[in-house]
Amino acid sequence: MSSTLCVIVKNEAPYLAEWALFHRMIGFDRIVAYENDSDDSTPEVLDRLKKAGIIDEHNPWRNVPDSPQFRAYVDATLKCATDWIMFLDADEFLNIKSRAPVNSFLAGFAPDISCVAVNWRIFGSSGHKTFEPGLVLERFSHAASARADVNRHVKCLFRPRCATNVHMHAPTIAVGRSALASGAPLAMATHGLSDELDWSAAQVNHYFDKSYEEYAAKRRRGIARVANADPLKFTKYTDEMFRAHDLNDEADHSLSWAIPELKARLAVFAKI
Repeated sequence: MSSTLCVIVKNEAPYLAEWALFHRMIGFDRIVAYENDSDDSTPEVLDRLKKAGIIDEHNPWRNVPDSPQFRAYVDATLKCATDWIMFLDADEFLNIKSRAPVNSFLAGFAPDISCVAVNWRIFGSSGHKTFEPGLVLERFSHAASARADVNRHVKCLFRPRCATNVHMHAPTIAVGRSALASGAPLAMATHGLSDELDWSAAQVNHYFDKSYEEYAAKRRRGIARVANADPLKFTKYTDEMFRAHDLNDEADHSLSWAIPELKARLAVFAKI
């Protein structure tokens, strides 16, 4: 059993080491990064992460007329040499509730399961207005309740050789079945949104907003799924969207177990 994690990033330098080290900690065999026209130190951070063996590939990925994100995902899927692959953004952390390594978690599914869907849990700003040093996992500790419909979005681990089409949320599977992280069947009346919300076995901690200052930086980056010339590129992340995702209903410290080891690994990386 083996697994690859793929990300496409733009101007995410402050967050990359934490994100990559965490996902290496939980057992992904390979981490592949596509870097989309950054103008901060993102390329340099990715190079350092690659030299340190924390990520496996740093692919400069120029903007394209259609979608740099989908092109990157197709490229990663076609080249994938592991049994499973997952697409996450740099503000998304896979949270396996049992703390089992990724490959052990996947080994628990029936052989005919080709796609495992994991629901989002949206984390709000926790009252932060500005960027501050420190871990994302530590700074933002309050999240949406199960009542928030946005949490029905999924991110998927899937077998690349069983997919006929890839998507940021869920692939099209030609061979096998799709399941939720609990093992229950996956049903999606709307593609990418599960009919049922299930955090019992796993969730994707999605730090969509962070602080308002960081959200403003996100707005300047634009969205990766469309090209620079697309009118939606820099108009999606409105103040209204910030408020809609600033959901701080409940404390969620389910990844706090990772913080001490993550800090230790970051301290080692800082000296490289």
